[in-house]
Amino acid sequence: MRPSIEEQLQGTCRVLETVVAPCVNDPMARTMLDGLIANLRMLTVALPAVPSFLQQDNETTAQLLLVLTNSLPAKLQAQVIDTMNKPDPDPTDVAALDAYNTSLRNLLAQAVCIEGLSADQHRAIVQHMSERASRVPMRYVATSPSPPSSVKT
Repeated sequence: MRPSIEEQLQGTCRVLETVVAPCVNDPMARTMLDGLIANLRMLTVALPAVPSFLQQDNETTAQLLLVLTNSLPAKLQAQVIDTMNKPDPDPTDVAALDAYNTSLRNLLAQAVCIEGLSADQHRAIVQHMSERASRVPMRYVATSPSPPSSVKT
């Protein structure tokens, strides 16, 4: 497909940098514009990795929930089991992978709050969250403020 998503994002960045940015004199607006351009560049690189990240995160989160299941209250156990019994989303359907990921993460968020979890279970949750954070393909891109435009006297 031409232009590809990557090409469209790169083209948008080019226009913002060469046409829009030179016209933005307000330092706050320029900082925001720089941040948006950096975010578009991050998305250009990150988007291809999102489906495999979601698929792997879904698998590891589901495994962790299964390990925790016996320590969960009956209602939450039933929700976990019901979610696990649904068919896996199509690995090429990013929206379905993301929806399933949201369901699993909501269940995990509820499970984390259960008082009856063992120290080993808490360690497994922390390890899972740390590993997930290290793999997430989309990361915030901080930008520093643009230098103030020169003042004409």
